[in-house]
Amino acid sequence: MMRTTVWAGFALLLAACATPYGRATSSEDRAAVWFDEHRQRPTIVRMFLQRMPKGGDIHTHLSGAVYAESYVEWAAAANPPLCADPASRKIAACCATCPGRPVADALRDPAFYSSLVDDMSTRNLGSRSGHDQFFGVFGRFRDAAANRSVDMLAEVTSRAADQHVSYLEVMLTVGGDAVRKVGASVPFDPGDLAGSRQRLLDAGLRAPVSAALEDLDALEHAVSERLGCADDGRPPACRVTRRYLQQTTRTLEPGVVFAQLVFAFELAQAGRRVVGINLVAPEDDRVARRDYDLHMRMVGWLAEQYPAVNVALHAGELTMGLVPPADLAFHIRDAVLVARARRIGHGVAIAYERDAPELLAAMRQRDVLVEICLTSNDVILGVKGRDHPLMDYLGAGVPAALATDDEGISRIDLTNEYVRAAQTYGLGYRELKRMARQSLAHSFLAGRSLWRDGASFERVPECAADGPSEPPSAGCRAFLDRSDKAHVQWEHERELTTFESMEWAAGIR
Repeated sequence: MMRTTVWAGFALLLAACATPYGRATSSEDRAAVWFDEHRQRPTIVRMFLQRMPKGGDIHTHLSGAVYAESYVEWAAAANPPLCADPASRKIAACCATCPGRPVADALRDPAFYSSLVDDMSTRNLGSRSGHDQFFGVFGRFRDAAANRSVDMLAEVTSRAADQHVSYLEVMLTVGGDAVRKVGASVPFDPGDLAGSRQRLLDAGLRAPVSAALEDLDALEHAVSERLGCADDGRPPACRVTRRYLQQTTRTLEPGVVFAQLVFAFELAQAGRRVVGINLVAPEDDRVARRDYDLHMRMVGWLAEQYPAVNVALHAGELTMGLVPPADLAFHIRDAVLVARARRIGHGVAIAYERDAPELLAAMRQRDVLVEICLTSNDVILGVKGRDHPLMDYLGAGVPAALATDDEGISRIDLTNEYVRAAQTYGLGYRELKRMARQSLAHSFLAGRSLWRDGASFERVPECAADGPSEPPSAGCRAFLDRSDKAHVQWEHERELTTFESMEWAAGIR
């Protein structure tokens, strides 16, 4: 009944917002009406949304965002050579007694090349499980990704720029091996998190932080060089802002997970490039399920010790049949109320939560955003169309942003997710624009938001009288210079103004 009401409410909302093109009173009205008039033409919808400024992709994993074709190219060029094992489908070092075939052969054998792309993505799934294939490919391309972080970030950033995405919040792991080694050697007591944390710090867990920050600085510099950002006529990719979330793998033993979390909080507190933390790996994994309560307590306790560190969590990336029903009833609630997450990744299982309407209201009141990954949820969980809770979140007033999750593995881009939201759920330009704005408003960029009111998108007093099409006033400029977040938001508003002023019908008949 709740879903029926939500869908009916949105139908009325879209009808109320529709304005005949001739009577449209603003550039936003004209863009919205034009979009509605052409929404039955998928190619036109793609053209429109490809060009639309989409704000940020705030849920993207670096290794999963790279397309398989790149991994094949890098593996083929590796020295020493890399081979593909026919049994495990994993790329690894070649050896005389190994059954693998050199990846370089794929550059001369189209069938072999195609099979490698299929093995490292969800292309041509056939009868294979989307869930198992998706989570299985990370181990297959790990060796191909070694020492390729610069190439990976350059690829992802360039793709974002091509789609008018201005901000990326990328999940990656820095210093993982060293941190896990410390965690495995230090006694952990789940009843004494303070003592466990102190033992980790005494064992030197804080020592790798400076090196990790230096590595990120060097990585950023190298990516800028690769993109040509120091040259005249900088390419559009140089205008894409990047920040990072430090990942913690949730499928390891509790002491190692806690060590990763402590390091992640320390790292995010110490540097401006790492803006938050997240837990990754399949939520339905046996260990992840067993320790879910403990993980939420760990994150919640650390959030109290490091109040300036932002928390985003994968929660509710589950559905009926994948796990026992009991596991569907509390994951999102505990992520919000126990672990104090400011953003929830996926949130597909919201309908199975105990007192789901109350939880939706709490998310709205706490301004907790849900990161919506439509294609990923379809491929991994088989949840799509009316079975997906996107409209329930929007109907309850919970802020939402579209995201890719792992665009390389899923063979998509962010524009695809906007197209899917428009075509599947009938979302119009205004709602898509709202979600783009919310992606930046709920990003973990440092500084105050441009919006005094995130619901009505009223600007802060310093910039209330300024129009994005004109240079900001001295007071507004001073405000923007003090806030990374507001600066990116202002540029997004400026690009939206240009976009909405375009004469869309001019080039299309």
